[in-house]
Amino acid sequence: MNAHDQPCLVIDGSAREGVRVGVLADGRWVAEAAVAAGALEATTDLAAEVLKKAHLKFIDIKSYAVCIGPGSMLGIRVSAMAVRTWATLYQRPIYVWESLKLLAEHALAQGVKVPFAVINESRLKRWNLLAVKSADSFEPTVELEVDQVNANGLALVVNHTANLFPNAKVMDDVWSHLPKLFLKKECLKLEPKPDALNPAADYALWSGERHRRNP
Repeated sequence: MNAHDQPCLVIDGSAREGVRVGVLADGRWVAEAAVAAGALEATTDLAAEVLKKAHLKFIDIKSYAVCIGPGSMLGIRVSAMAVRTWATLYQRPIYVWESLKLLAEHALAQGVKVPFAVINESRLKRWNLLAVKSADSFEPTVELEVDQVNANGLALVVNHTANLFPNAKVMDDVWSHLPKLFLKKECLKLEPKPDALNPAADYALWSGERHRRNP
């Protein structure tokens, strides 16, 4: 992200609970806020609150950035829909980032040794996993059962404590590091019509049987 793309309104609705919104300018957060309420109820009001804190209006925003997951499908789609609407008002570009890719970049920056895998919770007792074989080699995100994650054999990195993976390394909050991570070209990409990333679409065992299982 370049200086001419700032101030940038950043939205992350990918968490299982809550939404985060911030204004990025001059390479730092100038305003930010988070709520535990769902994206559908909170996104618009939270964006208005953050803009007010930053003493800005929508016309002052030069670009938007939204997380496309993997994560809460509803939260991501609500965030993406809001950003697409606002960006249309003044023809602003939209950037997207993937939560696990940025967690991996953050882990690398903090000195985590390759190879490793970053994970976050998906649905139906499954987990999203992105394997990092080297600093320049990230594999596609996949959705796996718990035993498949363990069978992967890679050291695990998470963004919060996960009881199912007691040996996983827990990283500090990635959100606070977004201004720095966004400077890396591989962390953001332009996407005029963002939508939720869905690793389940590539899940090797995707079938009718999966839908018949109890959650």
